[in-house]
Amino acid sequence: MKALLLDMDGVLVDVRGSYRRAITETVAHFVGAGPTPEQIQAKKDQGGFNNDWVLSEALVREAGGDAPFEAIKAHFIRVYKGDAYDGLIATEPPAIRTATLEALADRYRLALVTGRPEADAQWTLDRFEWGPFVPVVVGMGRQAGKEKPDPYGLELALDALDVAPSDAAFAGDTVDDMRAAVATGCVAVGVVPPGHDLDAHGRTLMEAGARVVVSTPDALPALLASGL
Repeated sequence: MKALLLDMDGVLVDVRGSYRRAITETVAHFVGAGPTPEQIQAKKDQGGFNNDWVLSEALVREAGGDAPFEAIKAHFIRVYKGDAYDGLIATEPPAIRTATLEALADRYRLALVTGRPEADAQWTLDRFEWGPFVPVVVGMGRQAGKEKPDPYGLELALDALDVAPSDAAFAGDTVDDMRAAVATGCVAVGVVPPGHDLDAHGRTLMEAGARVVVSTPDALPALLASGL
């Protein structure tokens, strides 16, 4: 194994109080009541909702709302990002220890493949001083609308690292992450995000193609060292 690709939300960062809350508040703004965490997760488990703006729109539609997508997206960004990164993004706690990322970077070439806008992803890496460990970042814009489960973003990252898919793994927390890894030819490693049931979420990830599932990203160094 030469390279490890990483998702951000639910793997590097705990997004329960940020992205998930932004979905709830955005839907509530347009239809009067927000979805439950279970309803949000059910959508994620369907696949095809890697983009939380699109997920928010789908939940608004299901609740009978007819606001245009651009209005939904704009409200979401105001809640999540704020005016100058002073929104919910600034409250996100890490889901991984810095020492874990350092250990991974010492042994593997690392890249981030995320559905976040690249500037937002880089801001978060800088906030936690993780930038030196993750030199390659492939965000929403560079994926040109071909977001996970499309393998395009992972392929871009592997090209930048000059690593073949057979020599890489991708660690993610969603059905779309696992499907993208399988489509790319990487080893799909499922990570159960904070606050989720290990057995139930682990089964969902395995059914989507994960070769192995871990309960925390801090288990990745030992897992990779043991061979996959």
